[in-house]
Amino acid sequence: MAHLGRLHACGCAGHAGRIHRFRTARKDLTPMAAGMRTLPFGIGYFLASFAAAALMARFGPRALTLGFAVQVVGFGALAIAVVVDVVSMLTPALIVAGVGFGIVMPSVIKAVLGGVDQRHAGLASGVVISTFQIGSALGVAIVGGIFFSILGTGRSPADHAHAFAIALSCNVALLVLGGLLSLWLPDDPMS
Repeated sequence: MAHLGRLHACGCAGHAGRIHRFRTARKDLTPMAAGMRTLPFGIGYFLASFAAAALMARFGPRALTLGFAVQVVGFGALAIAVVVDVVSMLTPALIVAGVGFGIVMPSVIKAVLGGVDQRHAGLASGVVISTFQIGSALGVAIVGGIFFSILGTGRSPADHAHAFAIALSCNVALLVLGGLLSLWLPDDPMS
């Protein structure tokens, strides 16, 4: 289960920085305006995290699968919106991706800690958080490296859009893998 958390963190990490860089590359947005336009992701995450416990109670580990699927739809739509230059699709795509993130994050923690004896809950919690941090660092390094490798010396908005779409597609592929792996989680965390 900790590996699933690492994969999720790797699949999501760094997207905010790439979104910010992509949007400021358009040259019609200030860094503050570009940052504010990523706010829908945070709103989706915040609101969905309240529903995560109920989803986990109802669907068990399949809530993780649902969260991964929602993120794939959101980030996939975001990549498509960037490629076809449909600005009106960016905000809804970010909200959907944030909702998926808000479902997965608390659900991973609950799934891991739900399968651990209470005596070891503190240790397990530390392992989960460390795993997220390692996954995030790997995601920023690997997918960020892909972004900058594809961008190369390109400076135009089209160059940034292309690099962003490819890098985000790598995130989507990792999230698809996480969703598929979540299907093998046992319904009973103690099994």
